[in-house]
Formats: sequence, structure tokens, C-alpha cells
Amino acid sequence: MENIGVFDSKINWQHRNWFSHRLADFVFIFHLGITLFCGFAWLGDQDWMLMGVVLLYGSTELLWKFRSSSCILTDIERGLRGVSKPNSVLEQNFIRRLILSVFKMDIDPLKIIIYTRAWGRIGFSIAMVRLIFRIVA
Repeated sequence: MENIGVFDSKINWQHRNWFSHRLADFVFIFHLGITLFCGFAWLGDQDWMLMGVVLLYGSTELLWKFRSSSCILTDIERGLRGVSKPNSVLEQNFIRRLILSVFKMDIDPLKIIIYTRAWGRIGFSIAMVRLIFRIVA
């Protein structure tokens, strides 16, 4: 696997027990679920899906703002795996790591941040508009 920032070399990870790594796996899967939900649930027809996108993505944007673009779930996973804190947020981008592991494409971290936020904001906006129209109608 190519360089994916602080997660790239298991040799540099601090020793953690089996349970800590399984918790980190759970956090990764939970993070993946939230990412996929926010990325695609706005296409759904149920109010709970639209409300979920509005709440989850809105919360994500607020967390990014208050945590200097650092995701709390990535930080929790990093801590559980014993990965040292990176010098830059670009070195621990979850979406970049996901695209690299699934599609074997290494995309510039700055572009990934732009694409992620654009996709999230479009989905958030569509979900919000659809909810407003349902309330008004």
C-alpha cells in the first residue's frame, strides 16, 4: 500500500493490545458508516434519512471548524492503534485512506478535502431543502 500518512507504516505504531485494535476497527467501521450515510442518504425518500444527513453532516462541519479540520473519529482510531499525532491534518485524511485502500488511487489530500466538503455540503443542502418542502407542503 502506498503512503497514507500516519497510518502507512505499522512498524511505527506504538504497541497496543488486541482489544485496543478491535476497538479501533469498530471506530473505523462506525466512521465508514457515518461517511456512507452522509454521502448517500440524502438520495433517500424517508424523512429520518434526510434529518440524519442534516444532523450528522452539520455536526461534522461544526467539529471540523472547532477542531481545525481534524475529525474526532480519526483521532480516536489513531489513539487506539497507537499511531503518533501527525504534523498536519492532511496526513490522516480518512476519505483519502478509504479511496486508496478500495480503489488503489492516491489523490492529493487537499483535493480530497475539497471534494469531501463539496459533496457533503451538496447533500446537506438537498436534504435540508427536501425537508423544508415536506414541512411546508
